[in-house]
Amino acid sequence: MRPDPDLFIAIRELIAQKLYLEYISEDTDLLKDGALDSVTLVQLILNLEQRFGVRIELSELEIDDLRSVRSIANLLMRLQRAGIRDDVEFAHAGSSTV
Repeated sequence: MRPDPDLFIAIRELIAQKLYLEYISEDTDLLKDGALDSVTLVQLILNLEQRFGVRIELSELEIDDLRSVRSIANLLMRLQRAGIRDDVEFAHAGSSTV
């Protein structure tokens, strides 16, 4: 299952609003480009959990899961399939901001 384009938009908006990073594509390497450091990675994880109602277990997280908007979307979709989420609807990912 491919992530919904609205999910890409919602993730990019979250990154722009919370981490002040704009003009990133789905495949921009956030780690290689230096956009994320250890502090912003933690901020990103917390914001993803709040915005999308998921629980991201650090023990099961791979650094590549947070490398790009596309990899973040795939992570969120995996968590959704695994049922590791709260009562937030992914179908409405682009409808509100945190």
